Amino acid sequence: MRPSIRYLASLVVGLVVAGVAVSAADAPGLLPVAIAPLYAATTALVLRHRDGWVRLFRFGDNRWSDRKRGALGGGIGALSFSLLLSLSVPAGITGIGLMFFGQALAVADYESLPE
Repeated sequence: MRPSIRYLASLVVGLVVAGVAVSAADAPGLLPVAIAPLYAATTALVLRHRDGWVRLFRFGDNRWSDRKRGALGGGIGALSFSLLLSLSVPAGITGIGLMFFGQALAVADYESLPE
């Protein structure tokens, strides 16, 4: 994918998610302003390293340690998201965005390793 298209798509995703967060609830402070760059950067990383996502999350391997790690990460993410969402909708959206951003950084780092 061409970088200009990737960055345009990332900007659109960031602005749409920030718009949804702002329209869903009144947020205190600058929290809605942080949502757009967070989701834009995450989308750009995911689009840039989409082959790494496919390699990392292939469906043929069912190792028990991978399943436990996935269940642990999903459980902690769901609990954190629900607690942040109970504070405010923008806080919950920011929490999910931070989790996705961490995953996108890990996949980008994984893809840069030699095979």
